[in-house]
Amino acid sequence: MGTQLPEALHDILSRERAILVGTPLCHGGLLPAASVVNVGDFMRLDVLGCILTLCLATGCATSREDIIERKRRGAMQEWKHQGPDYRSSEGFQEARWGMSLEEVRELFPDARMLNASAMRWESTIADLPAVVTFAFLKGRFVAVDVFFPDVENIRDSHLLIRRVLNRKYGPPVRDRDTADEALQRVGSYRSAADTVYILGHLSQALTGVPQDQFAQHRIDVRAENDEVEARREARAASKRFLLLSRWATVESDVKLRSVKTPGVEAAVIEYESARYAPEIAEARRRAKELELQRMTKEL
Repeated sequence: MGTQLPEALHDILSRERAILVGTPLCHGGLLPAASVVNVGDFMRLDVLGCILTLCLATGCATSREDIIERKRRGAMQEWKHQGPDYRSSEGFQEARWGMSLEEVRELFPDARMLNASAMRWESTIADLPAVVTFAFLKGRFVAVDVFFPDVENIRDSHLLIRRVLNRKYGPPVRDRDTADEALQRVGSYRSAADTVYILGHLSQALTGVPQDQFAQHRIDVRAENDEVEARREARAASKRFLLLSRWATVESDVKLRSVKTPGVEAAVIEYESARYAPEIAEARRRAKELELQRMTKEL
């Protein structure tokens, strides 16, 4: 629900979530137009190869997510038909999606209200100090964030929590490690330039058209520059990175985010109800619109 992380850590998580790492050949960031090196057909094959590789890498997860999404659509009518009587078999600890605010407060009597739609509870979870924020929409329990502010070794802690969540939800449908992604990019630019060189020679052998040496030189220079930048980013990513694991069931979405920046190592588990996903999305949209209105007034 975007609830109640300390502001500085919320900003850090927001910045880390925005990290996007691309593949040079697939994104066209390295190579000039195919006609420059006279290998148009081969470049199209290369793009198809990138797409095939991506599909093979993500196909299993995508299929699982598609199956879950279809089951959710099938269950949504029944959930809505239950109305206020809806109670999920999932949620957080003994709290279940759809419970009233009063029902959840009875389960966590030490929790304190932050406002009309959020409640905070501090405890120890999985042997780690934790701050738990329950979120409600129209008086119904719809989401919860479990924030671990003091993590000694972020990678070990992420793997431990991930292993525990695997026991509950099965294997993740998504895993990301931005430090590993940055490291994998080192060498990819040089490999891309070498691929163009080989394809150019092959094209020359097949067509008799000489390879454009000037274009190859430009590719080599750019590859070297991009390699330098990739190595710099990999060094930086070893000190500032995001680990992300995501699970999905018919009734819940669960995300484990672990972030490391200089001086900060923290993790948060975000649980959300699939039944109330449309209402959660609308609440986020309204909150964003109100924030934009506030900023507009200030400017």
